Amino acid sequence: MKDLSTLSAEEMTGLDYMCTCGKNHSVGIETIKVGQGVIVELSTVIKSYEGKKVFIIEDTHTYKVAGKQVEELLKDKFNVSKYVFNEEHLHPNELALGKLLLEIPGDTSLIIAVGSGTINDISRFMSCKLHIPYVIVGTAPSMDGYASVVSPLIRDSVKVTYDGVYPLAIICDSDIMKDAPMLMIQAGLGDILGKYTALADWHIAKILNGEYFCAEVEKLVLTSLKKCEEAAAGVTSRDPKTVENITDALILSGVAIGMVGASRPASGGEHYISHCYEMMALNSGENGEWLHGNTVGVGVGVVAYAFKYAKDLDINEILKKGDYVHLDKNKWIQNITDVFTVSAKNIIEFKQDAINFNEAERKVSMNKIVSNWDAIKKVCDVNVPEPEEIIKTLKKAGAVWNPSEVGLSKELFRKSFIAAKDMRNRYGIMQLLEDIGMLDAAADYITNIYYK
Repeated sequence: MKDLSTLSAEEMTGLDYMCTCGKNHSVGIETIKVGQGVIVELSTVIKSYEGKKVFIIEDTHTYKVAGKQVEELLKDKFNVSKYVFNEEHLHPNELALGKLLLEIPGDTSLIIAVGSGTINDISRFMSCKLHIPYVIVGTAPSMDGYASVVSPLIRDSVKVTYDGVYPLAIICDSDIMKDAPMLMIQAGLGDILGKYTALADWHIAKILNGEYFCAEVEKLVLTSLKKCEEAAAGVTSRDPKTVENITDALILSGVAIGMVGASRPASGGEHYISHCYEMMALNSGENGEWLHGNTVGVGVGVVAYAFKYAKDLDINEILKKGDYVHLDKNKWIQNITDVFTVSAKNIIEFKQDAINFNEAERKVSMNKIVSNWDAIKKVCDVNVPEPEEIIKTLKKAGAVWNPSEVGLSKELFRKSFIAAKDMRNRYGIMQLLEDIGMLDAAADYITNIYYK
């Protein structure tokens, strides 16, 4: 077996092997191209579809930077149709998907997505549902979804992750990617840094719940992460090699999701915080300037502080005091209502059965945590960098790092810190802090760091 950490994104295509973790890993992407000028290879990459109908999905921005060129490359040998979204802030919701279903020709053989986050997510979902393969032509190194097999979509005003499929091919031309808005390049760095806390959450779930874990996939993600971290200072100058490194790492992160069949290697508490901020903005009628990766960058610092806080706790003293056995359901409901407003009812219905309000069951959970506390402390200490170092890396790139910068008041930040984990049924440091009765105290501690 090859050492995954030595492979570039392009070298991951077609991988299929039995891993030491006991799981067969495969990468169902035929082609990955990252580099200068690679967009001209698109027609060769999809040569087997010559003469067939291809449907291009793009928006007015991505049409200008790459879509027009894509059409020129394909018009002579392919039957091309398209849909161009003209929304200033496109959301991956029922309306966007409905528009595509109305427009896509019934005999389409291939979907070509031209864009990044939202365009890619809705195109992947369409590909999965309609059983039509798709290709993504990337326009910004802003998120890790290019090679992912899941699509985060908005249903009934709540962010929900749906199954998707690998793209047939990924084309990321660094000449296009490096000219993306600076906020998008910074978002890519934020998304990559989020892997530190995502992997640590995965470790916590393995320790306490016996959740499947793959050390080889972890190594792959960490290697690409560190490469980006070292190159962070090159972001503001749009250094082509930095942009390629970020793009490569983002693609590898998505590949890792597909290899394990879940988003665990790439998404943890920092992503729930990002999704929470996004839902809050949507529910208040604000579109805002911040992208998913920007708020993930904020979230990874916040969650790193949560790990740091947990590491310094005296678990036996907490056990002795016994306050952890009480979790007030009415208080829990009120906090979610304050944070998510119009979406709160859906989130409460989704999560309430998974929250442990029963005192006897909370004691059982606490005893399991106490017996594994040394291993948990080791994860907090070894797997998560000091939050100040993460923030320093974001600052080098000129990226947003403080929740106040994304418009959160001190009070709303504190409440969102407590509520963010309830967007998903997945164990991590935030759920652990709630299980030991210390989530509110952690919220106070971290709020006072950011809002001095």
